[in-house]
Amino acid sequence: GDGGGGNGDYDVRGVGGSSLSGAVFNFTNSIVGAGCIGLGGAIAISGGAISIFCILFFGVLTKLSLDMLIELTVATEGSGGTYEGLGKAAFGAPGRVAVLVSKTLYSFGCLVAYLIVVKDNFGSGMRQLLYRGTGDDRGVTTWLESFLEKEDILTVMLSLVVVLPLCMLRDLAPLAKFSAISVLSMVSIVVIVVSLYFLNPGGEVQHDGGSTYEKWLEVRPGIFESLGTFIFTYVSQHTVHLAYESLSTDIKNVKTWRTVSTLSVGIAAAVSLTIGVFVYMSFWNGTQSDVFKMYPDSVYAIDIAKILLCVTMLLTFPLPFFTCREMLVLMANDCHQPRVGDSPVEEGRRQRAQNDGAKTSAHNEEGLGEDLEEPLLEVVEPPSPQRSRQTGTIHSAPPWTMPDDSRQLRLTYHIILTSLLWLIVTALAVMAPSLGDVLDLVGCAAGTAIAFVLPALFSFRLVGYSRLGATIFLVGGSVGTIGTYFSTVQLLSDKI
Repeated sequence: GDGGGGNGDYDVRGVGGSSLSGAVFNFTNSIVGAGCIGLGGAIAISGGAISIFCILFFGVLTKLSLDMLIELTVATEGSGGTYEGLGKAAFGAPGRVAVLVSKTLYSFGCLVAYLIVVKDNFGSGMRQLLYRGTGDDRGVTTWLESFLEKEDILTVMLSLVVVLPLCMLRDLAPLAKFSAISVLSMVSIVVIVVSLYFLNPGGEVQHDGGSTYEKWLEVRPGIFESLGTFIFTYVSQHTVHLAYESLSTDIKNVKTWRTVSTLSVGIAAAVSLTIGVFVYMSFWNGTQSDVFKMYPDSVYAIDIAKILLCVTMLLTFPLPFFTCREMLVLMANDCHQPRVGDSPVEEGRRQRAQNDGAKTSAHNEEGLGEDLEEPLLEVVEPPSPQRSRQTGTIHSAPPWTMPDDSRQLRLTYHIILTSLLWLIVTALAVMAPSLGDVLDLVGCAAGTAIAFVLPALFSFRLVGYSRLGATIFLVGGSVGTIGTYFSTVQLLSDKI
C-alpha cells in the first residue's frame, strides 16, 4: 500500500470478511457491556416509564447516528474508512483531534467501569459459592475466605494476573474467540435475572414498590444524572468502522450496514431493557447501580451470574484498552515533527476539499505526517526516513513506533505505556465510589460527543444541514451539557 495517500488501501481490513450474522454478533458484543448492568439503578432514580422511553429513544437515535457515520465515511473520499479520518476530511486537524480525544476519554471510562464491576462482584460471588454456610458454623475463616473479602486487593490481583497480560497483546485476533463467551454470559445473566423475578425464591426477590404512579409514572429528579447511563448503554461509535470494514466484500455496502445496525442495536436494547426493567421490578426504588449487590445471599444463581459477569468484563477489557492505547500513540505521532512537503495525492485531495468550500488550511499548517494516519491494520510502507516516490519529501518516523507499523510501539515503549495505562485505570477503579457515578459521567461527557455531537457536526460540514443531523446534534449537545453537570455534582457528593 502507498504510505502517502492510502486511499484505495483500506479494504485490507475486510480480508476474510464476516458474514451478516458474524458482524451482528461482534457488533452487539461491542455495544452490550457495563452499561446494561447499571440500568436498573438508573431507572430507580429516574422513574419507570420515562426511563424506558429514554432507553428506546437513545437506541433509535444511536442507530440513526451509526448509519449516518457509515454513509458519510463511504461517501467521503479521503476518510480512509476511519472515524478520525472522517473528522480530518470534515474539519482538518481539529476534527481529527476531537475524535481522538473523545475516543480516548470514552474508552478510558469504559475501562474503569469494567474493573468496578469486577470489584463489586468477584469477591462476594466466589466467597458465597465456595464458603456458603460454612464459615459461621466453624467460627473460623480460611485465609482464602478472608482474602476474598478484601475487594480492593483482590481487584488489583485479578487485574494484574488476568488483565495486564491480555493488554500486553498487540492485536485482537487471539481475543476474537472470546466474544462468543461474553455474549453467552450476558444472555445467561438475562435468563437468571428474569427467572429469579418469576421464581421469587423464599419471597426475597420481589419487593413492594408502592402505587402504580410511584412505580411507573413518576418522573424523579435523578433523571438528569442518569442520562449518561442510558447513553452509555449504546455508545459503540468507536468500534463502528471496524465492524463495517469487517463485512465481507460482496456485502460491504450501506444497505447491509443498516441491517447490521438495526439488529445489533435492537438486540442490545432488548438485553439492556430486560435486565434493567426486571431488576427494577424486583427492588423498585431500592435498586442500586450494580445489579447483583441487592439480591439475597441465599441465591446460588446470583453467584454464578456474578462470576459470569466478571468473566465478561475481564475478556471485554482489552477492546477499549487497545483503542485507548492506540489513540494515545496516534496523538503522540501527530505531535511529532511536522511534514516537509506534500504528496500529490494529498495535494489533489486538498484541492478537492477547497472546491467544496472546506477550509483545510488548518491541517497544512499543522503538517501532520500523512503516513501516520492510516486506518487500523493498514498496510503501510516502512516509514523509516524515506523518500516519497512522487515528490522529494523526507518523512521520518517517530523513534517510538515500529518500523513497519506507525500504530504500534517498539517493545520497551509498548510495555511502559501499557503498564502505565493499566496502573492508572486500576487505581481509579479501586478508588471510585460507585459504578453508577462513573457510567453517568463518562456517558455524558465523552459518550455524547462520540455518539451524537461529532457525527452531526461532520454531517453538517460534509453534506449540509439536515433535520436528522440537527436533532442528533441538539439532543447530544443538551444531554451532554446538562448530564455532565449533574453527574459531576453527584460523583463529588458521593466521594465526600
